[in-house]
Amino acid sequence: MKKSAMLLVFAVVVSVGIAVKLSTREEAARAPRASHEQTTTSTRINKEFDIAAGAVESVSFNAPGRSGTLSGKWHASGKGGNDAALSGFTLTDPSDAVLDSAFKGSSGSFQVKVSAAGKHTFFFENAGKKHAPRHVTLDAEFTPD
Repeated sequence: MKKSAMLLVFAVVVSVGIAVKLSTREEAARAPRASHEQTTTSTRINKEFDIAAGAVESVSFNAPGRSGTLSGKWHASGKGGNDAALSGFTLTDPSDAVLDSAFKGSSGSFQVKVSAAGKHTFFFENAGKKHAPRHVTLDAEFTPD
């Protein structure tokens, strides 16, 4: 009787051990895929908007907690689709440090390293002698390192 009880206990312990080992292996197999997807996913920022004469418009982007590159372009047009200069473009990080800027242009491009997580903001300024509304197109992408 003692021998059969010991064999039964041994069989249960081995079965539980195998089940734990298999479940741990499945979790380990899933974990690298999830983290790989997270590190290779880029984020697109596509916005179109109008800026009234004498106004400033902003577009924000929340950078994840990992470094990467934020690159893209913007274009401003006036009435009838003609290029129309903005008085300023500025891109800031969460601490309001300027990452890129341009003055007096109807289009521009940027490519900056992003190392801080949090809200990055694009500012578009429509001030100057010609008081007319502008239409702005922003096309950008954040790509993690």
